[in-house]
Amino acid sequence: MENNNQNIPESVWADGIPAQIEEKDKISPEELHSMAIDYVMKKVILPKGFKIEQGFPRRDFPNIVMKRDGKLYMVVVFPSVFPNYVTPNDDFRMKIMEGAKKFNAIALYAPVGYKSIDEERAKASLTLKGDVFQTTFPGFIILNEEAHQDFNVKPEELFRP
Repeated sequence: MENNNQNIPESVWADGIPAQIEEKDKISPEELHSMAIDYVMKKVILPKGFKIEQGFPRRDFPNIVMKRDGKLYMVVVFPSVFPNYVTPNDDFRMKIMEGAKKFNAIALYAPVGYKSIDEERAKASLTLKGDVFQTTFPGFIILNEEAHQDFNVKPEELFRP
């Protein structure tokens, strides 16, 4: 299929799940995490006027430290692949909270979802290099220090700078 509109990206893969997939064809968890950090930086944080602290973004926590209006924010980015939704477990969330507290920062969770535009690959949670994905980011979830945090928040509870 020829793509006549240069603004619409086209997958390098034919429709459906390829018969032969090599490991090198798959996006690794580390690459997916980097994609998610890049998405949050370029599409959300920088356009909203945040100043990124030196040395960020990075792969370990916090992935991003940003500042705006005198407030410091520490961000942990978690990518998910449709239909799954990944969230920090309570132990990791508490470590995030402890780190943020030391710097009087607000701890934020950035859920970034990826779904192949091909329905068969989407249903199989398949992430292939060169594929095209729908990317979702509902907003930041402010982390709390409760024993257990529910990540099924209402839209009005999200931090959308």
